[in-house]
Amino acid sequence: MGQLDLGIDPKREIERKTMSAGQAAGLVESGDLVWMPSGHQPPAILTLLVTRERELRNVTIRSVHIPDMGWFREDAREAWDLQVQYALAPDNRQALADRLVDYHPFYMINQHKAADTRSDEEGRPIDDLLLMVTPPDGAGWMCVGNSCWDAVSSVRRAKRVLVETSDGLPRTCGDTWIHVSQVDAIVEGDRPRLASPDPDPASFPEVDHQIAANVKTLVKDGDTIQLGLGKHTGALALLGTFDDCNDLGFFSELTVPGTIGLARRGIINCSRTEVAPNKFVACFMGNSSEDLEHIERNPFFELRSYEHTNDPLVIARHTNMLTLNGALTVDLSGQIGVYALGPFVYSGTGGQLAFHMGAFLSKRGRAVTVLPSTARGGSVSTIVAQFPEGQIVSIPREFADTVVTEHGVARLLGHSVRERAEELIAVAHPDHREFLRAEAKRLYYP
Repeated sequence: MGQLDLGIDPKREIERKTMSAGQAAGLVESGDLVWMPSGHQPPAILTLLVTRERELRNVTIRSVHIPDMGWFREDAREAWDLQVQYALAPDNRQALADRLVDYHPFYMINQHKAADTRSDEEGRPIDDLLLMVTPPDGAGWMCVGNSCWDAVSSVRRAKRVLVETSDGLPRTCGDTWIHVSQVDAIVEGDRPRLASPDPDPASFPEVDHQIAANVKTLVKDGDTIQLGLGKHTGALALLGTFDDCNDLGFFSELTVPGTIGLARRGIINCSRTEVAPNKFVACFMGNSSEDLEHIERNPFFELRSYEHTNDPLVIARHTNMLTLNGALTVDLSGQIGVYALGPFVYSGTGGQLAFHMGAFLSKRGRAVTVLPSTARGGSVSTIVAQFPEGQIVSIPREFADTVVTEHGVARLLGHSVRERAEELIAVAHPDHREFLRAEAKRLYYP
């Protein structure tokens, strides 16, 4: 286990544990569970691990995203049990559809609960934890950069910790540092800093501008906001949704383009945030190179494990919590489908349920679901009369709150099913409203 020992000689420990990527990959044994937190997929170690396919059996590779290393094959399944948690990339979706990869539904704050509190039959402990870190400093400390997630908390759980270094990672503040005494292998790497420029607001389609304008009517001075990863929620900060606000707080799983910019401009200053006053909190931060330069060694930006940021009880301690997350479909009773179309996984659960519940439980919180009113070029309504058989429901109708499309705001909290249907039909695309009204009458009226 990754036990901290500050009594060791860091220089000697670094020398003893530094090895090649092949040697580090050689520590993985048949039957192991290999865990790679989001953003932590050491390229050299992983590449060399894959070359051991003929000698390994039943190694579970679990991660939010699993890169295609040539192991999405039926004849590779004796060696690898691939378990993905967020099928955002097309190759992962296809591998799921082909049943070459297993889906691992997870609720972030309980990611390790079974292993922590129950028998091995219920929850397997981490055998090999793979991380990207900064090169160790003179005292032996290494930073996990801007991808905190559960990297540091998993170090304390894993039997072996294998790290690959990259000087491109930003040195960040918060729960982002591990010590050389806690790791078993150090591989010197050179992965470049991962960043992407903010998109041009003019590149967003008109539907996103309309959604942003409607969401803007819900934001109040002093709100603590959370923004989910998604095409439409990811546009909100760049499209002026928060520009006229004062004293916003930020407590989220991650940042989307434009949120660090709101902090630079003082719109997000976290002066009224209850849980971490005057702190901008997330478990992943920074999208552009400018973002990463701004958060590096900046104590205003505090990275914390998702076992903290994604805890609904912690989120609910913010009096005015406003969560903004996307969805694929909503039915007229208020059921919300976030990551699947019918039974087929399209993306992943992420932290949406946790933040939705946290805002729902917040004293004056609001849980907002954002989606365009149509898909497939307007031919399909995302607001449907009722879900088809097999649809995976991410948020049950008992917890439905507010739904926003480009056509307006539907307020579902406190409303009956018939009232909800009326609210949702009003924000559906006009081309589909007549059909939805007929279906609502058939389903919910005498």
